Amino acid sequence: MKHLLPDLKELLHTDFVVTSEKQWNMLSFDDSINLVVVQKPLQLIALSAGSYAIVNKYHIPLDEMTINNAAFIHSDDSWDVIEKKSGQYDYLVVKDKVVTGYIKSNELIPRILQAYTYLKAYDDTILETTDSTISVIDQQMNTVVWTSGAERLYSIKKEDILGKPMTDFFPESRLDNLRTLNTGKGFYHKEHQPREDLLVLINSNPVVVNGEIIGAVSCEKDVTFQAHLNQKLNNAKETIQHLQQRVSLMDHSADPFRFIKGSSRAIQNTMDKVRQIGATQAKVLLLGESGVGKELFAKAIYEMRTSGSAPFVPINCGAIPAALFESELFGYEKGAFSGANPHGNKGKFELANGGTLFLDEIAELPLEMQVKLLRVLQEGTFYSVGGTKLKTVNCSIIAATNKNLKELVSQGKFREDLYYRLNIITITIPPLRERIEDTIELSHQFLYEFAEKYNRSCQGIPKEIMMALIDYHWPGNVRELRNVIERLIVFSKNGHLNVGDLPAALQESERNPKKTNTLLQKMTDQAQPAVSLDDAIRECQQKTIKQALEQTNENKNKAAELLGISRTTLYNKMHQLGIS
Repeated sequence: MKHLLPDLKELLHTDFVVTSEKQWNMLSFDDSINLVVVQKPLQLIALSAGSYAIVNKYHIPLDEMTINNAAFIHSDDSWDVIEKKSGQYDYLVVKDKVVTGYIKSNELIPRILQAYTYLKAYDDTILETTDSTISVIDQQMNTVVWTSGAERLYSIKKEDILGKPMTDFFPESRLDNLRTLNTGKGFYHKEHQPREDLLVLINSNPVVVNGEIIGAVSCEKDVTFQAHLNQKLNNAKETIQHLQQRVSLMDHSADPFRFIKGSSRAIQNTMDKVRQIGATQAKVLLLGESGVGKELFAKAIYEMRTSGSAPFVPINCGAIPAALFESELFGYEKGAFSGANPHGNKGKFELANGGTLFLDEIAELPLEMQVKLLRVLQEGTFYSVGGTKLKTVNCSIIAATNKNLKELVSQGKFREDLYYRLNIITITIPPLRERIEDTIELSHQFLYEFAEKYNRSCQGIPKEIMMALIDYHWPGNVRELRNVIERLIVFSKNGHLNVGDLPAALQESERNPKKTNTLLQKMTDQAQPAVSLDDAIRECQQKTIKQALEQTNENKNKAAELLGISRTTLYNKMHQLGIS
């Protein structure tokens, strides 16, 4: 480790003798003693610069030896302390007021120089090897380090900038390392724009020696390309969302409730209420426990109200950090805040213009955002974050929650005026336990879905499993049922579902055989498939492909695009299913 300063123990000499000032010249020297430490009288208690003196022997004739005051150091002194005590004489090393050895000054300096030489060689090689953009300025803002990465990033040659103030090349307002030099505060991964066409992430720290700031170091990473890609990704997401909505509209089978399964009176009554409001643009508040399918009902309302390419834009108010709500809802302009997309971004309201905005988990909306949402609902206008231009929006609003908004209003956690603005039409979606007879139909629907997804053949749902499904209280509702069926398909063997693969909560649930058998008897004819699962899947695929071909006037390319598969896959499927 030649780049490190030596340990004092490495340089310590112990070939010395201690004597009094009166007796030192009466000593007889031999070759084993190279130093005489002379202890001065009356100074034995307080150790100071005058407590000891030294006589350097080094083969000097006895009559030519003289006493010189010692420069002494403690064995645990730091190197900056040692440097301040340096002189032309040797150092005495003292521990607990006792001399333990000495260090020759003519040995110390070469070792320090060696450490400096090695350390500088390592430092120079690191800076030459790295591709990183590293720059260093001194107290006078002069550039003392400028790597090849900095040359490439800023197109400024090392020989042009070294030794010159960095402010000659960049505006002071764009120099974050200058801010570090002045404040002594470092930072990491800060977004920084040193030029209009350049975006970097910068780390910066002050260089401190003995409490004094002598410079600042900056390391930068060019993220301009990533920022452009991020913008393209956002644009692509908007395009995909738009195309998905168009495909969804093209694939309408005249039934907006095609994804909502169930024939129970509870779910049918709910769908009847939704049909009654389909022709209106009134605001709708969907109430129901988590997992009942509130978004499916929101999409059904949207489909009944709109046609063509009107957008459906969902936003989960419970999944967005409070600090980002405003920019998510209203968008932001270029340079609105640190870390923002440099080109700005559209908000959900702007994306939903002319269509429907679905505000899921509306109860999670922060109070300060409730005020701004209310203003948009009342006036139909808003400002994007960092914007000065008033924007107009016209879209249907559907909100949903699994909480009691009226109770939240009384607790001061939800604005009363916003509640009444949203609570024009309220639809309550029943939990699965209140329409338990739908469990059979839903279970088989999910069975078909996951059997095809995982390419599994399945013989149906055994009665023992179905009884467990019916007896369970389903706190997670339809979503939980869907997850359970997927689990059973994943663990199925040779086409058979095993009751032992049910989650522990279902296996431990209390059974009500009488109720279960009554429901099973009532629903058997309706729910049990008349054909094997493979035949049902084949029939479903045939029907779907034929519908796609009809909607695209037999255009195979468009049909494949509509189905989300390649043209080759479409031809193979048509051949397998006997579709001409």
